[in-house]
Amino acid sequence: MQSILITGATGAIGSALAQQVLQQATAPIHLHLVARQAEPLAALSVQLAAVQPAAHIATYSADLTQESAVQSLFDTLAASAAPPTALAHCVGSTVIKPLHLTALADFMAQYEQNTVSAFLVLKAFVAQRLKAKQGGSAALVSSVVAHAGFANHEAVAAAKAGVAALVQSAAATYADRGIRVNAVSPALTRSNLTARFIATPEAEARSASMIPLGRIGEPADIAALLAFLLSDHSAFITGQVIPVDGGQAQLKPLPKMTVSK
Repeated sequence: MQSILITGATGAIGSALAQQVLQQATAPIHLHLVARQAEPLAALSVQLAAVQPAAHIATYSADLTQESAVQSLFDTLAASAAPPTALAHCVGSTVIKPLHLTALADFMAQYEQNTVSAFLVLKAFVAQRLKAKQGGSAALVSSVVAHAGFANHEAVAAAKAGVAALVQSAAATYADRGIRVNAVSPALTRSNLTARFIATPEAEARSASMIPLGRIGEPADIAALLAFLLSDHSAFITGQVIPVDGGQAQLKPLPKMTVSK
């Protein structure tokens, strides 16, 4: 039976992923959902049960920037009927400020929410899979801003670059144990975190104009690749940080021309 751990489960990407894996499941599945707050988790669990009534859904509230909380979570998971064999770490945050206006507290918050949480959760997941003497698959969330220079993103870019580097090194370390580690690297994606950047049609159009495909990302866009990376369909893929960014990091299309009549 497939057993998947999704952290940041009540966020836009995490909840979209939970829905996708349930919709795609061809057999009963265990979902372990983690977020900071219990109430939104309970509401999400009810929604997901309607998607797939046969699924086994367990929820856990935890602050994954704290080592003791992560250890307690994985102790509980190890004692469960179906410890997770796949991990999607969707925890993260963002701050948009130029470097000279970014306080150390702002930077540390980004580092803790993004890099530290990824380190602690991936470490605990790998340790559990090694103890079980079985392989597994982990997929984490980096960002397009870690791979291309975006003004005013210094703190979050550094934090998300740390996630990408962690993924590649861990993939190399554990490849011979059958543990695959990958990441997705989204562009601006519709969520509560990004709502202020696309609060008006004009603001969304400005953001979309910077993406070659001409729109911002939807949570389902990111979730689709995460679901693939957690599945057996990606069994020969590890150590990859894969953009889901509408071409933003790599493509430089010609500017749109106005043709006079």
